[in-house]
Amino acid sequence: MDIYTYIIRDHRKVAGLMEELMAIRLPTVRQTLFDQIKAELILHNDSEERTFYAALEHATQTQDMNNRLEAAEHEHHEIKAILHVMSRLSISSEEWMEKFGELKFAIEHHVAKEEGEVFVRAKDIISPLDAHRLALQMDALKQQLRANLHATAD
Repeated sequence: MDIYTYIIRDHRKVAGLMEELMAIRLPTVRQTLFDQIKAELILHNDSEERTFYAALEHATQTQDMNNRLEAAEHEHHEIKAILHVMSRLSISSEEWMEKFGELKFAIEHHVAKEEGEVFVRAKDIISPLDAHRLALQMDALKQQLRANLHATAD
């Protein structure tokens, strides 16, 4: 599996969880799904920035790619900020659902730009072998971050 397939798999997993959450009305089940979405997004964003984005920054010095990566990282921070606000709201409130809509829009926008623009340019910069290695690195880092997350939660 290469880095593009790996990232797309993450994107689809979160999209599926979000669709599932929208179909659920029970607050406790919704909370469980939201906690899972939040963890997946944080793990994905952090590991993606430290592997894929870092490799792109190292491999290219073009202003175009640097601007795209800077925008993508800004979108990650925006998503984290929305998650932070949502975590402080009642999951049963109308305000929470409005924020969920904002989150969904921000993620869909980010995914479309990443898969439609960044990936296209990245494939000219990163070799297929390196793309495979990056998928392994991102997965390993995500597992390490997940273990750290569970260790601090205990």
